[in-house]
Parts: sequence; C-alpha cells; structure tokens
Amino acid sequence: MQSWIDPERQALAKSAAKVLKDNVVHNRSGLPPFRLPQVAQQLLDELFHFMSAGDTAPVLSLGHKLGHQGLGLRALLGLSRALLRQVLARLPGNAPEALEEAARVNDYLTLLVDALAEQERREIGVQRDEMQLALARAVQNRERELRGVILELSTPIMPVYDHILVLPLIGKLDRERASRITECLLRDVVDRQARTAIIDVTGVPVMDAEAVDALVRTARAVDLLGAHPVLVGIRPEAARALSDQGAHLAGIVVLANLQSGIVHALRREGLEVCASPLPQRGAARLYRGR
Repeated sequence: MQSWIDPERQALAKSAAKVLKDNVVHNRSGLPPFRLPQVAQQLLDELFHFMSAGDTAPVLSLGHKLGHQGLGLRALLGLSRALLRQVLARLPGNAPEALEEAARVNDYLTLLVDALAEQERREIGVQRDEMQLALARAVQNRERELRGVILELSTPIMPVYDHILVLPLIGKLDRERASRITECLLRDVVDRQARTAIIDVTGVPVMDAEAVDALVRTARAVDLLGAHPVLVGIRPEAARALSDQGAHLAGIVVLANLQSGIVHALRREGLEVCASPLPQRGAARLYRGR
C-alpha cells in the first residue's frame, strides 16, 4: 500500500481530523475536541500498520480504547465512509493489487467499527446496571422513609390525663412494628412521667404467637420503667392466643375495653368518674340574641 498511497498519508490524516471535528457532537464528553487530530493520526498509523502486517489484535484494541475514551460510533462511521471514498479515489487504476488493498482498507475499518460498537455496548450495559442499582437504592430508601412515616402515624400515643397514656393499636402487629411501638411508648412514658400506660389492641385483627410475644414484651418494658401497664380490648380469640402461648401476665392488668381501662387508670390517680346531670331544656343561656 505504501507504494502508491504513502505520499497521501498526511493529507488523509488532515482529512480524517476534519471529518472527526464535523462529527464532534456524536462523541461523549470524555473525548475533548482538541484531541481529535491526535485520534485521526492514531487511526491512520494503525491503518498503515494493518496493511503491512495484517495483525487484527491492535486494530481491535484501538477500537476498544477509542470507544472507552468517548469516540462515538456515528463519528467513526462518518470517518470510515469518507476515508474509504478518498482511498478509492486515489487508486492507481483498476489493478487487482490496488483493489485488493482497497478491500483491506475496508476490512480495517470494519474491524475498527465492530470493536468500538462492542465497547459502546459494554459501556451502555454498565451505565444501565448502575442506573438500575441507583434506582433500586432510591426505591428502597423511599420505602424505608414511607415505612417510618406509616409507623409513626400508626402508633399515636395520646395523653388522656396527667400521667396517663393511651396507645391504640390498629392493624397487624409484627416484630418490626412492635419494636418501633415499644421504643415510642417507652420514650413517651419517660418524657411525660406517665404512671399508667394503656395499650388498646381492639384494632389488632389477628393475635398470633409473634404478636402475643411482642405485646407481652412491650408491657413488660413499661413495667420495668415503673409505669403500670394495662391491656384493653382483648378479643376472645386474642385471649385464647394469650392462654395458648402461656403468656406471663402477672403484674399486667387486662380489661375488656378502653373505657374500663381509663376508669381504672383514673382510680389509681385517686379520681372517680361520676355521671353529671344533663342540663334541663330551656335553661338560661350565656348568649341572648337581640
């Protein structure tokens, strides 16, 4: 090849650099425009080496390298078409040797394009995996945050009187939620200096072994802080589960409903709940219209 195209080597390199600059928008940011003349020279040097040695490994290596650096596939395809047209235009006639060498130029460009396309597929695959991993992490973090909000909203602790707290439970009681409930309840018992903590399980639909164990451990933790635990709203099936599990309820008051639990707590504070007479109809009003 050098015998008829070597004098055109610099002209081809200059033309290749111009084509790459014209297609700069197809490259990635990792390949700055000022490096394009150097890339064009590398492509031409490797072309002449391939024509003389016929070694495909350096061509594939160069394609992977340029793809990793950011050379776009469309930019390389544009260069390949332009370079092949110029080589064909410079052929010294239709001699079989010249046509064979032109075919080898095409082989070189095909190997180069295939290698760069393979590298782009790899990079796209890595980017896709990274994006999927980042998305999965974002979804997990969001789910964790939402779960925390739901747990906060599903465990409202209400002070109904001085030193008396009520914790109404609604929904399934599992180990994770029970741990969160215990943490919140113990914190409020300490902060509010509660002497009685009423745990209302009326809204818990199923009391399996895990729920029973969590409930008893929560009540025990309250008792260890010096507060008086009271369980209310125990359904027949829940009572059966407590009995079947042999739950140790010594020191824990169990009452039928929230009303009886509040009355019990008030009596422990030295208070009594008494019915007051209803105001008679037609009694004096605080406001009279004109």
